[in-house]
Amino acid sequence: MLGVIGWLLVSLLISTEARYFGGYYQDDQNGLTSQSSQVDNQLLEELLNLENERSEDGTAETVGSNPVETIGNRQQLFNNGGNHAEENIEWTKNIVKSISKLGQISGLASSQDFLYLFHRGNVTWNERSFNEETNVYNHQHEPISVNTVVAVDHLTGEIMFSWGKSQFFMPHGISVDPQGNIWLTDVALHQAFRYKKNNFDQPDLVLGEAFIPGSDDKHFCKPTDVAIASTGVIYISDGYCNSRVVIFSAIGQYLAEIGRSDKMIIPHSLSLLEVEDLLCVADRENGRIMCYNAGLSSYRQAGQLLFDIRHSELIKPYAIAHIGDIILSLNGGSESTVGISMDLATEQVVDLWSPNNDTFHSAHDMAMSHDERSFYVCQFSGNNSKVIKFNFVESSQMLLIN
Repeated sequence: MLGVIGWLLVSLLISTEARYFGGYYQDDQNGLTSQSSQVDNQLLEELLNLENERSEDGTAETVGSNPVETIGNRQQLFNNGGNHAEENIEWTKNIVKSISKLGQISGLASSQDFLYLFHRGNVTWNERSFNEETNVYNHQHEPISVNTVVAVDHLTGEIMFSWGKSQFFMPHGISVDPQGNIWLTDVALHQAFRYKKNNFDQPDLVLGEAFIPGSDDKHFCKPTDVAIASTGVIYISDGYCNSRVVIFSAIGQYLAEIGRSDKMIIPHSLSLLEVEDLLCVADRENGRIMCYNAGLSSYRQAGQLLFDIRHSELIKPYAIAHIGDIILSLNGGSESTVGISMDLATEQVVDLWSPNNDTFHSAHDMAMSHDERSFYVCQFSGNNSKVIKFNFVESSQMLLIN
């Protein structure tokens, strides 16, 4: 639990006008960008000494520096029922009628009870959406006039309820945290939002400033995704015009940013492997997956690049998810593509998956089910969206592609 203590103590320092890592880290060390040195150095030194003492006692674990060492807690491949992903054709057929009137479905997230869809109504992202020079949204007086968040039944695909009317302008990512709260990003608003699971009228936490793009600790530029640790630490991929992931405390205080020095081009999706203390980022346009120390065991190591994954089958990773130590990557874009599953320890492809007798077309996001027995993919063309369910099934032979 040392990492939890570290983050909480750091958050306390920030609340008294301190700035995490200020005065202790140079630019790009461990992937972090330093802030102005306003830290009470004596207090921070005590924090670091406390962590060192705990480490010597064996109560803290840090992540190794190569992929094989990093993936220390090996699990059986797809230990919840098989190792091959196969489309659930019946479910996919059933949901078609439910979503026929929705706009572009840009995001998916799964809770214990529902699959959430985040869609754009009658809005499409085109060359007239943003000012090309400033990234400011051009239609700030035109919120989407329909409910943009739709909850569907995991088993039947039937719509259960929806919300979000007149709250969003250009939906992008959606996530569910361990407490069941809903997190959303809007690239037009340049903001990320948290909605309590029982109160969808208004967010209880908003990060970023509405319609104001930026690259400092209070602004985003078209943020794409959110990952939330069980400790409450928040990771936001930022995004279409910044090349970073920003880390916040559970109450929304800025902690650090990571990845800028790695020159990511559209960090589009996040997958947090808490057991391994890994944060993996889909670096979309570079065709790679970047895996960083998440800083949950030792906050001093947050942002250290542990390894990156490149593979001939990894074309444009639009979305990533994981089950155990297997990471699933959805190749997206306008090309006809397939999805891939890779063993993080060996970086071998162990499975390829796609819709039955077809490929993906403009796939955009994916979500693992709460029970990890299935996952979902969304794709859209124009205003026509499709959601596809895949189940993990038994396979007598494992695919290995070096």
